Amino acid sequence: MSSVHAKKHIVAIGECMVELVQRDKQTCEVGFAGDTLNSLIYAKRWMPEVTCSFFSAIGTDHFSQQMLDFFKENHIETTAVFHSNSRNVGLYSIVTDENGERSFDYWRDQSAAKSMMCLHRTEQPDLGAVDMLYFSGIALGILSDGDKEDLFALLKHYRRQGALIAFDPNYRATMWSDTEHAQYWFDKAYREADIALPGVDDHFAVYGHRCSAQVVTHLLNMTCREFVLKAGKDGVYGYREGALVHHQPFKQAPKQVDSTAAGDSFAGVYLVNRLSGTGMAESIRAADAVAREVVQYRGAIVEQSVIADVKSAFSNDSQGV
Repeated sequence: MSSVHAKKHIVAIGECMVELVQRDKQTCEVGFAGDTLNSLIYAKRWMPEVTCSFFSAIGTDHFSQQMLDFFKENHIETTAVFHSNSRNVGLYSIVTDENGERSFDYWRDQSAAKSMMCLHRTEQPDLGAVDMLYFSGIALGILSDGDKEDLFALLKHYRRQGALIAFDPNYRATMWSDTEHAQYWFDKAYREADIALPGVDDHFAVYGHRCSAQVVTHLLNMTCREFVLKAGKDGVYGYREGALVHHQPFKQAPKQVDSTAAGDSFAGVYLVNRLSGTGMAESIRAADAVAREVVQYRGAIVEQSVIADVKSAFSNDSQGV
């Protein structure tokens, strides 16, 4: 496996929310999660030597302070976590069925993260040297269209300085006025992205694409030079410069308890491996191994020891031990 020769810096842009996981009819467990933040935490757990920063906004309420403590406990840099005096953090609940599939309810209309670009314009934090910025369709969806433009200006700024841009569509229908609205912004994101992480399900919902080939054609038309296509039971396909580099067949986890952060953990591990110089095929295999383990636990974030065990086993397998 490749190693990091110079310390790298990933910035994930998005929203962290209070997470309520229902344990029984009377009890919920409180946690904190958000798609790009989850990815960032898994990136840090896979490769602790990489600097991981979160770009977002929180409030001044009790949960916001707990959330800030949660970032620090997970070694996430908070230079670009802004504080809103008028908004609090959002909240969502998860209920999982007997097959580990999830359903959500959200309370995020007044989420502080929606104001992150406005607060950025005011505070203009110095993030230092940035090697990769990662954002998602959720990060786009919570912003006004004007703030979306400001986000793209921020991405362009760091890209001119040499940063890679990574995008995962992660579509949520309620965040968009219609599919045409989502298509416009997703296509804009794909054109800016050096690495994209589309899913067949998302593309069916947004574009009506019914097979992997249609998604691949669309991404090639967007001039996206590297993308990893998550195709459910068909596995994972890695494309670079228009060519299929690797196909990771689908392998069922021994048990599926909660699929909450499967895609998030995959993204974080894939991106941190690619940033470190690991090849595309090996990065996909590592990401797949982590995602397959994560679905066997409840909640978005599993213990550090779980990821350490996966990494150790993966390293041994890669070395033929």
